[in-house]
Amino acid sequence: MVLETDVVTTTGPKLVELRRQPVKTLGFGEALVAVKAVGVCATDVELFDGTMGYYHSGLSTVPLVPGHEWAGEILKLGPAAPSHLHVGQRVIGEHCTGCYPQTSAETQTTRCKICCQPGGLLRCPQRKETGFFGREGAFQTVMRFPAWQLHVLPPGTPWELAVLAEPLATACKAVRLANLNKNPEPKNGIQPWVVVVGDGAVGLLLLQVLRVRERVPRVCLVGAQPTRLKQAEALGAELAWNVRESPSDLHAALADAPPSLVLEAAGTPEAVKLAVSLVAPGGTVILLGLSGNKLAELCTDDVVLRQLTLRGSLSSEPEDWQAVQEILAAGKLSSVVTHAFEGLEKYQEAIENVRQPPDGMIKVIVTPKEIRHRKRQREEPTKK
Repeated sequence: MVLETDVVTTTGPKLVELRRQPVKTLGFGEALVAVKAVGVCATDVELFDGTMGYYHSGLSTVPLVPGHEWAGEILKLGPAAPSHLHVGQRVIGEHCTGCYPQTSAETQTTRCKICCQPGGLLRCPQRKETGFFGREGAFQTVMRFPAWQLHVLPPGTPWELAVLAEPLATACKAVRLANLNKNPEPKNGIQPWVVVVGDGAVGLLLLQVLRVRERVPRVCLVGAQPTRLKQAEALGAELAWNVRESPSDLHAALADAPPSLVLEAAGTPEAVKLAVSLVAPGGTVILLGLSGNKLAELCTDDVVLRQLTLRGSLSSEPEDWQAVQEILAAGKLSSVVTHAFEGLEKYQEAIENVRQPPDGMIKVIVTPKEIRHRKRQREEPTKK
């Protein structure tokens, strides 16, 4: 019997095919994973539309198999897979692969100087990003994945939490880069504000990461959808502000301890402009959102005169996945999954739900159906 996988393949702007193909032979250090759940985010919409920045830079090309947020179960391990892994384990996987210390059958290189630098992984010229370039994404029933980048889920972790691992790692990185320990100490017992701009899944995950810290700031989450703002309050936001209300009233609400940190996770030019306007002089704005190459209007004089720091935070790094494991193991993550579609044939419908969210939608996932076998003379999966 030969294992087959159904694969969602983007072939051009707003063009997608569902293909069935044999699973290729596992390579050095690879694992075969049955995909149980895949998240859909705004970046997937940009990949589908052909507007994502990696297309413009030439890193991403079609045909492309999307899907960078996923969780699954190990079906098989290839040669030289880590000894702590075994068939049947429920796992999540890191998004980006740079140069690793062990020899890789694919690159036959060792770790480069760029990867050895702090934050260098995502600048490595040889890197691969799952679902973007260099490695097929998770919108398939079965996929090959570097075994050394798999993380075993804590016992009892449901798929609707596990599938949030990648965006949770992204949130953990942004909070790590913020270095909240350097933020001003409370004055007169008043904790400083931290503002999250964006009420989508990443914004709500940022809120949860901030809430599990030892030094917990007051968190204001700014968004536009009442259902999501209500969820933010349930998750511990001291203030959930509708962006349609007066900006001057928001500034007044934060005036007792103006935020020295604002995290922008909406991915719109308007959100960037708002984030910069809210941060206190000398403060930091961390940008997580991708806008599909849209331009934000900023006054650079304002940035200079108020001595602001603007910093981009892309994806995650290995140390952030340790933080993900700790949050999952401690049971401190609440799911933000609200809509699930069964079957890869629902991919485009899921995309459109993210593009035009129905009432109450926060996070969309797709659950692939069971894997298939078919009879074949050869017993082994076909090689590429």
